[in-house]
Amino acid sequence: MNLSKTNSKILILATGGTIASKATSTGFVPQMTGEELLRLIPEIASQQTIDVYQLMNIDSSDMQVSDWQKIARACQRAIEQKYKAIVITHGTDTMCYTASALSLLLPDLQIPIILTGSQKPAVLFDSDGPQNLRDSVNVANSHLKGVFIVFNRKIILGSRSYKMYSENYDAYISRNFPYVGYVRGKELQILLKPKIFMSKDIEGAFYQNTDQFDLCSEVELLKVTPATKPEILSFIGNHGYKGIVIEGFGTGGISNLNRGMLDQIKYLISRRNIPIIMISQCMYDGVNLAVYGVGDQAARAGVISGNDMTTEMAMVKLMWLLARTNDMTQIKEMIAYNFCDEISE
Repeated sequence: MNLSKTNSKILILATGGTIASKATSTGFVPQMTGEELLRLIPEIASQQTIDVYQLMNIDSSDMQVSDWQKIARACQRAIEQKYKAIVITHGTDTMCYTASALSLLLPDLQIPIILTGSQKPAVLFDSDGPQNLRDSVNVANSHLKGVFIVFNRKIILGSRSYKMYSENYDAYISRNFPYVGYVRGKELQILLKPKIFMSKDIEGAFYQNTDQFDLCSEVELLKVTPATKPEILSFIGNHGYKGIVIEGFGTGGISNLNRGMLDQIKYLISRRNIPIIMISQCMYDGVNLAVYGVGDQAARAGVISGNDMTTEMAMVKLMWLLARTNDMTQIKEMIAYNFCDEISE
């Protein structure tokens, strides 16, 4: 389908995932097209004009940063062609990364962009795919604005989404943020209208000196353990990475006693200009580097608090910022800034 020629209201952007998978000799593999998925909900499709665009057909574990950009560009084209909503069928494993990326790559949204998928392939009799797709189209007809995941009757803000279960139908939760709403049969219960990232929130020079869809993919995640050695930080810093997100203990602790972790962190920040963001390994609450001595030491070394952001959002936000600035002070300010309800103020 040519996105430049349409009078339709809703676009289904198909990218693959479990919902589109069929059995093969090597396991389930995405093979169903978006058109085939739409035919699973004829009672919805017959009531309105829905276009389908097959952007890719891959397992979301194979999704790369460039794929998020490709999806964002397709969404932008659809917005320019006056679609009133976009539903993205997507694999569940990295859906939260894509939702986080779209939340920052598509400012000034005046329509809902909804990601959905399934825990079981749509070809199976007990698949959750058709219901999730049906619910997503219903939410697409609402007045919501922003990026959301619709799954198992829940409407979740994309920037706060978190995959809780690998197989259970109730795959996602809203982490450190209320649910946007619920699908109650054919009715929608909308509980709040989240903040939308507006391009005016960014200083002109900071935002305009780069392509809208730019991301710096040279960001790595390190989950510290009691066995983590400081050499791993040196390895990351020496292999081209420009930013690091650390999942620390509790409110932001990292092993330093008899380890020298902070010395390596301080070196990367002060000498290599590599920003390091701290988030918590805990499911709820977040980082507060002022509570304990270990956190205070990290802050003094230059570690930036990621507050209560999800891992996915912290990674994407740092990628987004590093594509626009390498100024450490500016990065610290922007990490703390609430663009799209991704972080508590």
